[in-house]
Amino acid sequence: MSNFNLPLLASLTLIAIPLVSYSTLAAAQTAANPGVTLKGINPDKVVYDFNPTVKANKRYNIAIVVKSQAAPVWESHLIAAKKAGVDMGVNVSSYSPTKADNVAEQKSMLEDIVTKGVDCVVLAPANSAAVQGPVASLVKKGIPVVYDNTLGGGDDYLSFVGVDSIQAGEVIGKTIGGLMKGTGKLLILEGVPGQQTSDDRVKSLKAYLDKNFPKITYKAISGHWMFDQGRKITEDTLQSWPDLRGIVSVGGNMAEGAAEAVAAAGLKGKVIIGSFDVQSPTVKALKDGLEAFTISQGVYEQAYYSVSVCVKALNGQKVPRQIGTPITVVLAADADKYDESPEVLKKR
Repeated sequence: MSNFNLPLLASLTLIAIPLVSYSTLAAAQTAANPGVTLKGINPDKVVYDFNPTVKANKRYNIAIVVKSQAAPVWESHLIAAKKAGVDMGVNVSSYSPTKADNVAEQKSMLEDIVTKGVDCVVLAPANSAAVQGPVASLVKKGIPVVYDNTLGGGDDYLSFVGVDSIQAGEVIGKTIGGLMKGTGKLLILEGVPGQQTSDDRVKSLKAYLDKNFPKITYKAISGHWMFDQGRKITEDTLQSWPDLRGIVSVGGNMAEGAAEAVAAAGLKGKVIIGSFDVQSPTVKALKDGLEAFTISQGVYEQAYYSVSVCVKALNGQKVPRQIGTPITVVLAADADKYDESPEVLKKR
C-alpha cells in the first residue's frame, strides 16, 4: 500500500482543450487533394466529444509514424491505429524510429512515405520544428497529415488529436505541489528537447510552481523519455540532493526508472513520484506504493481518432481542426481501469 496522503486527488479529471492557433491551409493543398474537405472547419472550437465511427468509401492506405519503437506507449498508439484500420476498412502501415530523438530517421521515413502510395499520414513528431519541411512536402503531393499526440511546426496539417500539454503541465504542478505541501526539492524529468509535448508541459509546470508553490525548489533534466536515464538522473540527484522530496516525469518511462533508484536508496514512501501515461510498469509502481500518481492522456483515443480523421477527410467529410482527449490524474485504485499497456489494448 502507498504511504502517500492523497485526499486532494480524489477524482481530478479534466477535459483537455489544445491551445493551438489556426490559419487556413494553403490553397495548393486543397487543389492538390480536392477529395479532402477543408472548408467549414471552425478554428475556434476544439472537439472533445469526437465520434470516430466511420467506414471508408474505399480501401485507403494510411501510414502512422510514431516517435520511437523503444517506448511501450508508442506500441499502444500503433495497436490503436491498426484496430482503427480494421474497424474502418483501411490499410494501416506503421513506421517507428529506433529512438525517440532520432529526428533524421523519422524525416527519412516521411520522405520515403511519399513514394509508397499513401493517402494520409498520422504523425507523432520526433521534433516539432524538424518535421515542418517533410510535412509540407507531403501536403504538396496531396497527402494530408494528422498530428497524433504531438503538434508539429507550421500550419500544413489537417488536424491535431491530443491533450493540451500546457494544461497537462499545470495539472502535474498542482498535483505534485499539493502532495509536497508546497515545500521541498523537486526533480523534473523532461522528455526530448524540441518535442512540443515535453517543452510545453515543462514550461507550464515550472510556471505553475513559480506562481503557486514558490517554496518548492526544482531543477529540470532531460531523460529523453527513457527508463535508464530516469534512473541515472535520479541516482545522481540523490547524491547532490539527499533531501529530495519529489520527482515528476512528463512522459515516457523515466518515472519508473526514478522509482527504481528511489527504492534502491531505501527511500520508498519518502520521495513522492508522479508519472505520465498508464503503462504496465506504471500500474505496478502505483500498486507497490513507489509512485503516488500518474496522468492518463487517452493514448488509445489519440491514435484511433487520428485514423478516423484521415478516413472521414478522404471520404469527403468535414473534420475538426483540433480534437481534445482527457487529462486524468490516476491513483493506484484506478490504475487497472486506465491501463493502456500494449498487452491490455490487444485484448480490446
